[in-house]
Formats: sequence, C-alpha cells, structure tokens
Amino acid sequence: MLTVEGLSVRYGAVQALDRVSLEVPDQSVVAVLGSNGAGKSTLLRAISGTHRLHKGRIEQGSISYEGQPVHKMNPATTVALGVVQIPEGRRIFGRLTVDENLRTGAMGAKRSAGRGSARDRVFELFPRLLERRTQRAALLSGGEQQMLAIGRALMAHPNLLLMDEPSLGLAPQVVEQIGEIILEINRQGTSVLLVEQNASMALRVADLAYVLDVGTVSLHGSAEELAATDEVQKLYLGHGAGQQSGAPRAPRRSLTQLSRWSG
Repeated sequence: MLTVEGLSVRYGAVQALDRVSLEVPDQSVVAVLGSNGAGKSTLLRAISGTHRLHKGRIEQGSISYEGQPVHKMNPATTVALGVVQIPEGRRIFGRLTVDENLRTGAMGAKRSAGRGSARDRVFELFPRLLERRTQRAALLSGGEQQMLAIGRALMAHPNLLLMDEPSLGLAPQVVEQIGEIILEINRQGTSVLLVEQNASMALRVADLAYVLDVGTVSLHGSAEELAATDEVQKLYLGHGAGQQSGAPRAPRRSLTQLSRWSG
C-alpha cells in the first residue's frame, strides 16, 4: 500500500531522516519505534505532506501510495487519496463540540456522501463520544480527547491511518485500550502506520516494525522478531539481554468489549 524509498528530510541544517526505507502492506499495522529526535514524526509528516508546514524539505527519495507518487503532493490531496494523519498531542478544537470536531474531519474526504456512515462507525467504536456529542471538546478527559482525535480522522474514510504517539500522556489502562482500538480499526479494513515510544503496546498490535535511530532505520522485521531481539528488549521494553517480556499480541476484541473504555 505504502512504499518509502531512500527518504532524506532536512530542517535547515538538521538532517532529520537519512535514506529511510519502509513498506506498509495492505491491511496491516506497522509500528515505528525510536527515542525522541529519532525522526518518527518527520516520517509521518513527509508521508502526509505536512513537513513543509514545519519548514522541512525532502532532499531525496520517494514516497508512493498504491503505486502513485505522493511526496510532492499537498496535505489536502493526500487526504483525498485516503491517507490521513492523527498528529501528536491530539490537536482537537477545544471550543468546538464533539459533533463539530467530527464534521471538520470530513472536510476534504474522498467520499463526502458517506459522512453519516462514518459518524456511525465512530460512535460504534466510541459510545462515549455519542454521549458527549454536544459537549465542548476542551471539557473532555485526556482519553476522550484521544477518542475524538481518532474519530475525527476516521470521518475522512482513510485507507491508511498515520498515528503519531496516540498513547502520549495517557494512563496505562487507557494506553492498553488504545491498542485494542487500533486492532479493531485494522480489522475493519484500515491499514495503520503507528509511531510510538510505548514499544510494548506498539509491538503487541503491529504485524511489522521498524526502529529509527537518529534518522536511520537500525532494525526492521516482524513485530515478534523485533520484540525478541536483545536491543529492543533492553532499550525499549526495559528487559535485560535474553530476558523475554512475555507480552503476547493483543487479542482482536469485540466492539462490546471496546465500548467499556471509560476514558
């Protein structure tokens, strides 16, 4: 579905990505791990076309989505193709209601006629948003705001969802539920490229994983393979060399179970 080849991105004198290559197969969840400053957010910005808003510049390489080059497209065109990014920190519109936030997500969608079905899907995933639909977004809890950020992106009918640190600042229980939601979204047919510092959650939900280290890919493979390596065990999972985390892949739970998310 998505192919990144030899991508280099620079912000002025800072080399953020250096010849990064990765693939997101159709119907998959792909995780990108790395510490602060590794280039994870820059990767998503380059794919969505928002790197220019941060004064970033693609020096070399290419990005193709379903065989079509997208690295020179503007963000609105990328969204219309079905590639939608959820930015780090949620970035919901606090003065707008939940309903109004969801409507903004449908702007520029490739299928404007399907807004009703998209909203139904969001409320099925997140019953709490249905209860809060007339409430201002600024009054929601952190977990509820993350629900809204995800729901707003789903209003655009994405085929590929780019998620930037969805667990940031959330309680451990809510982080686990975020992982369950990612699996449910994927089960419904949306591919996911997940940037995360919470490696434990990311590797539980992902099929494939990449590790970025100062702008370059240092490791890649299946999520299970990476979770078993000494480097990932030590640097990202908090285990000593050879000590297994024992964290199984998260089950694909039903919507009934997911609806218990209290935020």
